[in-house]
Amino acid sequence: MIGTLLKISWLNLRRDYIALGLTLVLPIVFFSIFAVIFGGMGERDRDSALDILVVDRDHTELSEQLVKTIGDLGAVIVSAPAPELSTREAVRDVIRTGEHSVAVIIPAGFGDTFARLRVRARPVEIIYDAADPVTHNIVTGLLDAAALRAAPDVLLENWLGELTRLGGAMTAEQHRALDVMRPYLRGDKPWQELVDQMPNSDSVPDRTGPAAGVAGLLRVEATPARGDDRGGSIIAYYAAGISVMFLLFSMTAAAGALLEEEESGTLERVLMSNATMTGLLVAKWVFYSILGVVQVTLMFVWAALVFDLNLFTARRLIGFSAITLVTGLAGSGFGIFLATACRTRAQLTGLSIILVLIMSALGGSMVPRFAMPDFMHTTSLFTFNGWALDGYLNVFWYDDPDASVGRGLLDLVPQLLVLAAMAGVFLAMARLMARRWEIEP
Repeated sequence: MIGTLLKISWLNLRRDYIALGLTLVLPIVFFSIFAVIFGGMGERDRDSALDILVVDRDHTELSEQLVKTIGDLGAVIVSAPAPELSTREAVRDVIRTGEHSVAVIIPAGFGDTFARLRVRARPVEIIYDAADPVTHNIVTGLLDAAALRAAPDVLLENWLGELTRLGGAMTAEQHRALDVMRPYLRGDKPWQELVDQMPNSDSVPDRTGPAAGVAGLLRVEATPARGDDRGGSIIAYYAAGISVMFLLFSMTAAAGALLEEEESGTLERVLMSNATMTGLLVAKWVFYSILGVVQVTLMFVWAALVFDLNLFTARRLIGFSAITLVTGLAGSGFGIFLATACRTRAQLTGLSIILVLIMSALGGSMVPRFAMPDFMHTTSLFTFNGWALDGYLNVFWYDDPDASVGRGLLDLVPQLLVLAAMAGVFLAMARLMARRWEIEP
């Protein structure tokens, strides 16, 4: 008897593809997405590396070797600066617009002051986006590691020169020892060859030699790209990510009323009146859109009042209103389409959970974009969440404080057009699916 009941339960589960997917497929999909995002953070390959713009204004052998070493570390992609990036303001604008994650400016005179006392050293400047709380700290440590590997011979020689200046000249024997070690420090000869010449030596020193373990080698100055602290922009990011995700959930839940009206016979009675299916869908689309706009607006107003989100400026209010309107229209269309595509409320609930969670994970609603590999930035463009988030990022993250309202709206045109197109496609597909409810004359 128990075996028969187990068989019946399995057959019921196998026939319900939505429940089967929620039970067996969705956990694996989610695991795979987050494994891709976080699994390679310790060993990032070059395809998912942090994009750093390096501007070399020193143009010496040492600065060129430092730039090469940054690339050889395998943790970054070094982008060659264009001629128009000759000024600091031009570099700042590139980071502000999100074209690169962070910029490193190697100043003129860097080679002459390398490994000197800090009061004499020319600082290397990092220009970063303050809304990203991680990147510039990673780059600071990366620069020290690159400096250690780029020119350990120059490092040792300059340090000894500083000691000589402070405490007295080196002996002739010390100079000869330095000359012997120089090719090994530079990597021209293998360390093992030098080690074999040393009595009672049984270990090979690190490639960086005497410089290993030294921290804070370079003098670094970190400057936000916008000239102010935009750490609050991360609040805008999560406000957008969470509100878009729950917008989709609420829209599909609200659109489920269509299925309930079908089951109760209300839909049939409405269609027997003067109402048409097209008019009914449009009316529900408009109502759900208004509901969605109110929901998203409340989220951002709460963020502004409680978490100090800078919302109440003319440029941001207009940009926010535009992107929220089309997001609400597209989200409402998505919910109505899913409702017309499903046969029961249970199917709608299961399918919406699967689709919304996957789109939210891929589109950036759950994990900040700067933590994702580069290829996932492209993947997010195939999701509703990705385009909606891009619009909000342009309003709150990559906006130019000096831009006009018109310029701010112009920057939103791609997201506005794509979301508006999504709304149209969803409605057209919903109208096609709803033909099964129409009463034949």
